Amino acid sequence: MANVQFHKVATLPGTLQPNAFYYVDNGNYAESYVTNQAGVAKALGNSGMINALINDALSSLPSTGAPVLFVADIVARDALEPDQAVFVLVQDATSDPTVTAGAALYAWNPATSLWLKVAEYESMDVQLTWAAIQGKPSSSPAQIDTAVSQSHTHANKATLDLIGTGADGLTYNGSPVGSSWATNNW
Repeated sequence: MANVQFHKVATLPGTLQPNAFYYVDNGNYAESYVTNQAGVAKALGNSGMINALINDALSSLPSTGAPVLFVADIVARDALEPDQAVFVLVQDATSDPTVTAGAALYAWNPATSLWLKVAEYESMDVQLTWAAIQGKPSSSPAQIDTAVSQSHTHANKATLDLIGTGADGLTYNGSPVGSSWATNNW
């Protein structure tokens, strides 16, 4: 009887160990593989397997080009009465119990009169409010805008803005500034 090795990796290695179990943590999802004595992997209920199932299901649809429709929700999708193969992108598919958040793409199969979920898309709507920012300045956005618009100005500001620092010290307009020492009082 062979011993089984367990590996937790971020990506499946190019060369696999024989008699091993690989847990691949891809960030948003995980995959599992088991290898035989020759180090050849078999997928266990992972995205590769799911993609193969989806491709099989899609291959049962007619081969003619199907239009893509956009609807707001599952109710709007179900109100459609397609007489041909059609793809429907549902903006809010959360009424489908298999969708946890976001949108989903469905294909209508006229041969079975059923909708087939092809893909899910998690919502990417992001809203950032001033109140939600941690460690923010105590000034309001309006106060900050006012302070920036009233930033330091004076007659020789343009000249002073030319003064900077470089690898060898002080610069003026990007060129090194020379210096000299009066050593007569040393």
